[in-house]
Amino acid sequence: MIRLSQERTKTLLAIHGWSAVALGLLLYAVILTGTIAVFAKEIADWSSPLSTHIADPFPPGTDRMVRDFAASVDPQFHEEAFFFPRAGNRLYVFFHRHETDEDGKPRERGVAAEIDPRSGEILDRREGTDADIEATDVANALSEFIVGLHVNLHIPDPWGLLLTGVLGLAMLVAAVSGFVVHRHLIRELFTLRRRGETLLKARDSHVIAGTWNLPFAFILAFTGSYFSFGSALGIPAVAMVVFGGDQDKLIETLVGNPPQVDATPAPMADLDAILADVRARSDAEPTFVSIQHWGRADSLVTVFMNYREGALTGPTYVYSGATGEFRYAKPNLGLVPSTGGTLFALMAPLHFGNFAGVLSKTVWFALGFAGAYVSITGLLLWTQRRSEQPIWRALARLTCWVAYGLPLSLVAAAWAYFPARRIWPALEPVMFAAFFGAAAIAAILAWRLRDPARIRDILLGSTGLALVGLPLLRWMCGGIGWIDAFNAGLATVIALDLAFIGGGLFCLWSLRPRPAALIRTPASQIEAQKA
Repeated sequence: MIRLSQERTKTLLAIHGWSAVALGLLLYAVILTGTIAVFAKEIADWSSPLSTHIADPFPPGTDRMVRDFAASVDPQFHEEAFFFPRAGNRLYVFFHRHETDEDGKPRERGVAAEIDPRSGEILDRREGTDADIEATDVANALSEFIVGLHVNLHIPDPWGLLLTGVLGLAMLVAAVSGFVVHRHLIRELFTLRRRGETLLKARDSHVIAGTWNLPFAFILAFTGSYFSFGSALGIPAVAMVVFGGDQDKLIETLVGNPPQVDATPAPMADLDAILADVRARSDAEPTFVSIQHWGRADSLVTVFMNYREGALTGPTYVYSGATGEFRYAKPNLGLVPSTGGTLFALMAPLHFGNFAGVLSKTVWFALGFAGAYVSITGLLLWTQRRSEQPIWRALARLTCWVAYGLPLSLVAAAWAYFPARRIWPALEPVMFAAFFGAAAIAAILAWRLRDPARIRDILLGSTGLALVGLPLLRWMCGGIGWIDAFNAGLATVIALDLAFIGGGLFCLWSLRPRPAALIRTPASQIEAQKA
């Protein structure tokens, strides 16, 4: 055993405590943003709807829309194309070629368009690399901002993915260790004191939420780590060892869809006929269409389908792009079904919770919210047990700042989005300015106010007011009103408006007079209650 002086031991314990709290707060941020990102598509539909509801994003006439756009694109970008529905069910089409940047990383360069499926009108056209095109995406900017926070905390790759992967592993360790240390697991599923000290009731709430959430936490942690480490380490490492660093070749091999090379020019088959055929072959709807080698004899059209009723995976169909002939059905990974391919296909629906539409998303949202609650209440309990020490009092204020400042900062980004979208083409810097501005104000409050309860009340109240006012801001900035939205069938707009108002009112209701809060309970009382 290493012998340390008392002073050095205290220093190391302080470093240990700070690092643990910092890791926990980052994990809370990833869980909270992931919980919101479950409804990323709905947030995009709410923030940027078309004037009427689009029931079918691939209607008859899709072939004409894609074909007309392809004719306006430089043939050098006909190497690959894909199209799928985005905000408001706009048809997003991207013709591109593959290249490498200055650092040798793969990227795509081409021309993208957002098309109104009803009329075929091109609503927006952008050119450049995939990063340039995404940076000027107005319709999806708000939802992509939230998704980016969840996926990599907006830290450049691979570092952001590595960090979220580590946080996923930390969550996995917490889930497994939580299962082990809770010896009375069944009893703790139903133990919630109705009377007694506020601290004990808070601890019971933390334990019961964490216990019920253990299986879900394990699933999310495992699948999240898989996606983060797979993108940051797995693909580059295998590509370097087997394919000389060619990641595109690796993905092409894994997907199992490499076309036989035949550059002979050939007209494209009717995409409407292909879409009609996949619907006839399956009881699922198409979600994403990829086209390799547009206008060539070796062209392949791959159609990815939604999940069948009662299934966690959807089929994939491959057609000849030149003749429209059906070639084969394939799993997501490889050309023949396999255990590995099945496990790979299950990762996305289990992580995103989108396998049963809004119902499964709602369940995943509730479980994710419970996970965020468990992580932040655990940190509050941990810091307040040690609040008699100055450093832990500071950590308690830091925890309150992140716990209640992060939701406020996310709402502030939404407040910046609506007025800015009418002025600036690149909205991410504007949303970042609002996000960090709100976070800075919250940090000043947390630093100046010594009472964590006051920090909580001010930040939670501000978040509540901002949420209640968000639908009004959306409408004042040119958004559709409720009557017009109802007549147009835009139920998502009304539903999310009501959800934000309800969430804001809940935040304000939480400020009601209550018994001494957890964050006011001194450590000495905690130990006495334990005894």
